[in-house]
Amino acid sequence: MYCLLIGMLSGWIVALILIPEYSHNLISVKNSPLFAFPSIGREFRRITFDFKMIIPFIVIAISGSLKSFGNLLAAQKISEPNLKKVDFTPIRKGLLADGFSTALAGLLGGMAVDTSSSNIGLAGATKVVSRWISVCAGVIFVILAFLPKISTALTYLPRPVLGASFVFAGCFMIITGLREMFSEEWNQRKTFVVGISLFFGLSTAFLPGLYARAPRFIQTFFTDPLPTTTILAVILNQIVNLDIVFEKLIKKYKH
Repeated sequence: MYCLLIGMLSGWIVALILIPEYSHNLISVKNSPLFAFPSIGREFRRITFDFKMIIPFIVIAISGSLKSFGNLLAAQKISEPNLKKVDFTPIRKGLLADGFSTALAGLLGGMAVDTSSSNIGLAGATKVVSRWISVCAGVIFVILAFLPKISTALTYLPRPVLGASFVFAGCFMIITGLREMFSEEWNQRKTFVVGISLFFGLSTAFLPGLYARAPRFIQTFFTDPLPTTTILAVILNQIVNLDIVFEKLIKKYKH
């Protein structure tokens, strides 16, 4: 359970010994106050609304909601393996909590709050799924908001160490996603939906100039792998399953 924290701490100590630049960063940590109340910076005092950002925000909001839905579903399967059917009540409450916290963070000038796929995978690997761990972690983060010295020290975590921790946590995230995808019966329709979505989603990262000549409205949907893959998967899933939807509607109206 503590392997990631031990690895990050050990890597930090080694980086301080081998690379003098990281030792110099500790000077700013020394000058930071130990306790202070959070304050809103000048850049957040004149908040403006840009109508051009509506579509990108809608795309990101849908992608984030779908990601949170998948994470909550995976968390439920890990914490309640004997559950035969999905209980949508806690998942619905989780989505509401995620949306409310994100909106509140935006009003306070903070970053968006999101569920963590890597932590869910890590919980599945360690079999530690108590909700009190999340409560304790939340209390710790609230306390850190009043301790600038510790918060500043965390921002100076060496990038190689941070990258290694992302690789470690990303392994659990990827495996959790793959297990979720292949937990149900696979067919050709799902193959095309997942394959096409991944191809176009990854193209935004590896070939960012591919959509430079496309209309600006199209470019909005091809800016980042996550929203591109998510939106395409949702749209393609509806298109390739139109016949199934029509069959269900016909049976419904016949009865």
